[in-house]
Amino acid sequence: MDLIKNLGELALGSRLKRLSDQIMRDGVKIYKASNIDFEPRWFPVFYLLSQKSSLGVTEIADELGIKHPSVSQTLNEMEKKGLVASSQCEVDGRKRLSSLTTKAKKMLPKMEPVWRDIADAIHDMLVTHHQNLLRSLEEVENDFSEKAFYKRVLEKSKTRQLEEVEILDYQPQLKSYFRDLNYEWIEKYFTIEDVDKEQLNHPDQIINDGGKIIFAKYGGAIVGTCAMIKVEEGVYELAKMAVTEDAKGKQIGKKLGVKVVQAAKDLGARKLILESNKKLTPALTLYRKIGFKEVDDAHESVYCRANIKMEMDLKS
Repeated sequence: MDLIKNLGELALGSRLKRLSDQIMRDGVKIYKASNIDFEPRWFPVFYLLSQKSSLGVTEIADELGIKHPSVSQTLNEMEKKGLVASSQCEVDGRKRLSSLTTKAKKMLPKMEPVWRDIADAIHDMLVTHHQNLLRSLEEVENDFSEKAFYKRVLEKSKTRQLEEVEILDYQPQLKSYFRDLNYEWIEKYFTIEDVDKEQLNHPDQIINDGGKIIFAKYGGAIVGTCAMIKVEEGVYELAKMAVTEDAKGKQIGKKLGVKVVQAAKDLGARKLILESNKKLTPALTLYRKIGFKEVDDAHESVYCRANIKMEMDLKS
């Protein structure tokens, strides 16, 4: 039995607090996933100060409709993190003004997309609910039970990140990125082999043999690449997928993989294959998500590091 639900209106404050606590817990995960050192409870004060040059405690409390001690505690916490600085008011020497630091202002461009994702996730969930508040609260609680707030926002973030990644076709002036990105990735886990050197130093040959090389551009920089190498008529290999370390977690590998699959289909290919290593769990998870399946194959790979083969039937 859920006592708080059964108490109805009498426990509305507790019910809202319980829901608020859940949102705050997932909020911590959301900021952490975006590599932002920030507490969700700071958001109202942080956002208000981002819109105003500087404010006193009373002004902040009045703007947000919260108590002075709560504002003071939040400001103290943010000041310890280097996000807020205080100064004496020139008009009233007894008054202290708070403003965002340079560090905090530099965080804003990174935080604003996260805020949009949070707002979009909540909007998507609430727009279908009835107007009755208690019934709506129950629906919201059930929604969070079925899919966590964190996951909802993460889905929005992934969609946004996919949209922000631009895929470019091969151009001779980009060939150095094909080599450098793959060298960075391979050397992190394995050793550069002769077949790698041949492919990475002569990418034009992949194109001339009927294959394809694409690049991912994100934030104005080339951060990823992938090749589709022709094996035989109707069969292509997804190979040389690499994403620079600083751009991991932004759905770049997924967009590259999906683009290669579509390119193979456009060419009328019947099968797409790849070779990898079983210790590369994130990569294998990505391949499975976009449709690859592990197959038993006794053929000898050209790569010493390869110990798993996967393929995708494009005609099924």
